[in-house]
Amino acid sequence: MACCLAAGLPVASSCSGRGSCSLCRVRVLRGWDALSPMDGHELEVLLRNGAAPDERLSCQARVTDVQADIAITTGYW
Repeated sequence: MACCLAAGLPVASSCSGRGSCSLCRVRVLRGWDALSPMDGHELEVLLRNGAAPDERLSCQARVTDVQADIAITTGYW
């Protein structure tokens, strides 16, 4: 979420980044390996909200390799 906001991309959220609303869900098109591993809480929220296998919560996914080529999209951009 922080990287999206820093790049000027709007990110929906109603939980202030606590990972409970799933509004900040993004589809990872490229660079999955450059993101932090998904924890149980994030997986639970994604499953509960019917997310696709290539989706992450932007508030929970952290960029671990700033040199990586990462591409994401979402339905509200």
